[in-house]
Amino acid sequence: MATTRRPLRPCTSPGCPTRVQGGRCERHAGLAQKQRQTWTEVYGSEWPNIRLDFLTRNPRCTLCPRMARVADHYPVGIRELRRRGITNPHHDRYLRPLCWPCHSRVTTRHQPGGWNASRQ
Repeated sequence: MATTRRPLRPCTSPGCPTRVQGGRCERHAGLAQKQRQTWTEVYGSEWPNIRLDFLTRNPRCTLCPRMARVADHYPVGIRELRRRGITNPHHDRYLRPLCWPCHSRVTTRHQPGGWNASRQ
């Protein structure tokens, strides 16, 4: 019995015309891996557990009454905390619980980029 070959599909990265069997092309797969490594270097491998623990203890958004889904570094980001020499940037005093809509609104206001860059 002959196996049928599936047609090649575009890479799943937006705007990439490269045809692949599935997923990302080699270039974008490498970039995605590098981005994952960067995330781990910035936040650390323990971050998912710290985040979950923090949101369990602080279940409501600080800006509205909705359920929190994001543990946001506040008043400055984690990179700035590390630059200042803070040894534990994940301490509760540097975090605040936010819901997705509030996190998106705050991020758009303070970190314009992508589609928002032209609107500022």
